[in-house]
Amino acid sequence: MTYKLRLSVFRFDAKCDYLPFYKKHIIQIDGDKTVEQLLAVIKEEDGLFDYPTGKNAAIKIGGKNLFTNVKICDIVSEFGKELTLMPMSEKRAKKDLIVNTDDFYDRFDLIDPFVDSSDKKRFDELVIYHYASDTYLYDDAFQGDALFLFAYEMTKKHFAQAGDILDLIDNKETGIWLHTNLCGKTFPTDFTIENKINELKSEVLKRRAQA
Repeated sequence: MTYKLRLSVFRFDAKCDYLPFYKKHIIQIDGDKTVEQLLAVIKEEDGLFDYPTGKNAAIKIGGKNLFTNVKICDIVSEFGKELTLMPMSEKRAKKDLIVNTDDFYDRFDLIDPFVDSSDKKRFDELVIYHYASDTYLYDDAFQGDALFLFAYEMTKKHFAQAGDILDLIDNKETGIWLHTNLCGKTFPTDFTIENKINELKSEVLKRRAQA
């Protein structure tokens, strides 16, 4: 099925713009195409437009962070045919839908001593959760939900380092206790996330009790 989409697309160049603006597009596209392919069509209409590419490329649609490999039919089913396309984080916007992810990778540096270099590929796949957090919107120092989800997996994979990882996230000013519910913040919703975070909190409390 072909859909006629009415788009409002976030535009901003950190090098020269003071404020962002939105540009309108009306695009017809097959529902089996992906968001990435939709962005490519916008690029054809406006060569100055930029968007993230690659395996873990992600943007925000309808207020939810998502990877650009999601199909258009699923987007329309969830959000309708009038869509607002934004970067994952407005405050980190670098060029249109591209964000500066240096702060995301700074979080990996925190846990890097306790994991293997090959684990970074898995960390990359959690990027949408870092920028989806309500806490992150108000506190740049927040360690981030991507780090906590990664920590959940790494404590099981690297059991000998689990204590160090739990100590890392047990920070009253920046750590896991500042987590806020991610349900409805990403698409599609992963309903297992809150269970993982709660399990991780329980492990932190057990470690405290053993200290």
